[in-house]
Amino acid sequence: MPGRLCSAASASATAHVGAACAAVRVREIADAILKAMVKKFMAGVVVSVVAVVASADAQQPVIPDHNPEKIPTTPAAVAKLGPGLFRIGEIKVDTTKREASVSGKVNAVEILEFVANTQGGLKAYESALTVDTNAVTFNAAMLMIGLDKEHARVPTQHFDPVPPKGDRVALWIDWTRDNQKIRTPVEQLLFDKESRQTVPGSEWVYTGSVFVENGGSPTATRYLADLDGVLIGFVHSPAPIIENIAGAGVGRYGNIVLNPTLGLEPDTPVTLTIKALTSAPKPH
Repeated sequence: MPGRLCSAASASATAHVGAACAAVRVREIADAILKAMVKKFMAGVVVSVVAVVASADAQQPVIPDHNPEKIPTTPAAVAKLGPGLFRIGEIKVDTTKREASVSGKVNAVEILEFVANTQGGLKAYESALTVDTNAVTFNAAMLMIGLDKEHARVPTQHFDPVPPKGDRVALWIDWTRDNQKIRTPVEQLLFDKESRQTVPGSEWVYTGSVFVENGGSPTATRYLADLDGVLIGFVHSPAPIIENIAGAGVGRYGNIVLNPTLGLEPDTPVTLTIKALTSAPKPH
């Protein structure tokens, strides 16, 4: 998707949470989050997103009904549930633990480039999970748990050889098999067909995706994570909101598949959790 890309602005989630704890109205939290995301586009940043050419034996995509004009451009409203506890759309946010959780399900896929896509997301055919949110709301939740876009180095192309940078996060899913509750780190969803092993653990970082301008008017600006329908990736792409530093799938389309040893059947319900870890320094 060639186009002029500019980074989504960020804000300190601590400020939002402090305001909430000081009894500022819940609606003001949502407004502050939105302003933090779109208050400033970084002019002059041009990113070329290179389309992936799938191999002949790759899975055939089932493309959902996708109309960019119907994609929300503002996050869902924030509701306060208790001290340090909020709900934004379908995402539960615990600002004390710095965690955000959202329900979802396992996709009927084999070849992977992404861990999670949005509800009805365009890239569901190569994502392990579909989660019950859009990208702009997911990003707002990431701001609420303290992740900062200013620390990010966003990939500048699909299969970018330069690793991304950003605030570190831990990711896992909770699910049930034979009445047994299971917690699985998301990297264990990824299986390398060449090595015939689970992809080695590597750090996940918040990059925040980017905005893409495909025209001269403000209405032509769209959040790339929502356009592509992806939230978490591992091939060093500009679109996801969270990326993997090692990038086991970079330049290796078709080699990473959904881990067959886990027994995750299509449509298995899961809960995806994102936990903020340490903050990264601003890139130079």
